[in-house]
Amino acid sequence: MARSGVQAARTRKPTATRTYQVLEIPDMSGGLDLRRSPTLLATNRARVLRNYSLTTPGELPVRLGYTAYSTTNLGSSKAQGGRRIYLASTQFTLLAWGGNVYRPPDNGAQSSVIEYSTLSDTAAVFFPYDRTLVAVMDGANRPRKSTGDTTWTRMGIDASTGRSSASSVSSGSLSASEFEFTFSYKDRGTGHESNISTLVSTRTLGATGAMQLQVPNSSDAQVDAIVLYARNKTAGEAVLRKVSSGVMSTGASSTFVIDSSAWSANDEAPTNHNVPGAHKFAIFWKNRWWAPSSSIGNRLHFAEIFQNQSWPTLFFIDIPFERGDSITAVIAQGDTLLVFGQNKVFLIIGQTSLDFEVRPSAGAQAGALGLRSVCAIENGILHASADGIFIFDGASDKYLSFDIEPGWRDLVQRTAAADLAQIDMVYHFPYKEVRIAVPRLYPRGTAGEWVLDLNRTREAETPAWTDTDRSIGGYILWDGNEPTVGARGRLLTWDSTGGRLFEESTGTTANSSNMVAEYEGPHLTMGLNRARFIDLHGEYEPHSGAFTVEVVVDNLSQGQQSITIGSGLAQYGSTTYGTAQYSGAGRRKLYTPLPIGAEGRTAWLKTSYSGQDAFKQFTYALGLVPENAVLQFSE
Repeated sequence: MARSGVQAARTRKPTATRTYQVLEIPDMSGGLDLRRSPTLLATNRARVLRNYSLTTPGELPVRLGYTAYSTTNLGSSKAQGGRRIYLASTQFTLLAWGGNVYRPPDNGAQSSVIEYSTLSDTAAVFFPYDRTLVAVMDGANRPRKSTGDTTWTRMGIDASTGRSSASSVSSGSLSASEFEFTFSYKDRGTGHESNISTLVSTRTLGATGAMQLQVPNSSDAQVDAIVLYARNKTAGEAVLRKVSSGVMSTGASSTFVIDSSAWSANDEAPTNHNVPGAHKFAIFWKNRWWAPSSSIGNRLHFAEIFQNQSWPTLFFIDIPFERGDSITAVIAQGDTLLVFGQNKVFLIIGQTSLDFEVRPSAGAQAGALGLRSVCAIENGILHASADGIFIFDGASDKYLSFDIEPGWRDLVQRTAAADLAQIDMVYHFPYKEVRIAVPRLYPRGTAGEWVLDLNRTREAETPAWTDTDRSIGGYILWDGNEPTVGARGRLLTWDSTGGRLFEESTGTTANSSNMVAEYEGPHLTMGLNRARFIDLHGEYEPHSGAFTVEVVVDNLSQGQQSITIGSGLAQYGSTTYGTAQYSGAGRRKLYTPLPIGAEGRTAWLKTSYSGQDAFKQFTYALGLVPENAVLQFSE
């Protein structure tokens, strides 16, 4: 993105007479700039913007708060994953914590009922889904699936390791021939069936009749039917084809009778319905599921077309990564599937569901830290890497984190690789914000968020960043077909140190506690001249809460001053003098004199708001009297 011109705020010529002057900051909402020297910041940029919003140019409001979504805290460790699920006819939320899967209801009263409980209790958990089912993947166990109810069964069906037994029956129209029989297991709810048993039953009829088969039943709870396959070896049939299917009966085996050989045009027996491996995550694209191998770092497996539970052994692509890269994230954009390593991006182009082409991305400069550190926005794919935050537009990367580069470098250098891989990113489209939850936020060294305001970025043609003090482990965005009015766009988070969900961007409190917002503006420099800083002027919108201002001159604080900002104060537009009413729009002016020792070459303002209201700042100015000449000695 093109960068707008940056100018430091300066007085008029320092050789001017010793008269009172005013240095004004007319706009405080330009975003963070940690890269430049504080004395070179543009007047609308800031060194600290914590818990403020950049949504409206010209004003600096405290960002929306958050509230507890669930009433139950599952424990002191953070959740392993969560997602809003949209199947063909239902929607719900899933949360993984402590190796278990929970389903928080939409009313927010967290259920403590465990739906599934054999996950790894340490690995990150991902919930891929399509229109028919949702799966749970942890990279250590075979995926489980649900079709929307609370029952979880293995993804895919194992073929039988036994064989059926065949015996002759007198009544039937089977010819006197040698026959071969086998079978598969089927889930009638999803229509999926396993591979056939590799052990076949062979039987020769001496005369016209039928065959009775005793088929061993499956112990898999999802299996409720058995499909029979056969071929006439005497007639030269080389392929086993479907004969019939029937409901699996109770007991150790089910009995079926085959009395006709009219199967020559029927479906072939399935041999590529292999079950999926222990994948870390998956994505649905081009009518197939795609998932990285659990053992080979650069291998990407994909399912059979229209068969989300069939993963043929040879259906994979080895991505030609360099420098020891392995697959960290996969995301789809139209006809392109982007496969990220730690350092590079490869593109899989698929104009149809049957033809794919792998291409390196020459314009991409970096990869992705983990499976949740990528997200799609209106005009590209955002990805967070060790080199910074980039947007990929299909051809090349653009660097977005220049202004917060010191903070991102501090994060990467001082955080364990396993924690970097858990960094989560979400595009909260109602507010046009990209939020990135990080375990270490510069300069405090505690967990927090980087927030990129896309509207302000587009308007100013330079990335507009703020940060928050939210300690977030991950995001759950409601971004699908929600039947409830106003539900689309809700954003849930789980805490980085607890098993509880919160709803973001709602209300004006920090879950009924005070929101704390901090600002530090550009350092206003006099150059070689010294100045006596006289007073501070400012504008704000009256609200409840506590507001303090602190002017710092040459790194020496002039003390914190509490400003009365109560909502009961008279406002412009509400106060009358005689019969006239002063004009205005709910703005008030603050004024405070500075100590007599406020003298130096550089000054800047720090502010802090603590409260539970929608407080706003607009502008401020420092009054000063400069020296009329440069000192003629060294200090």
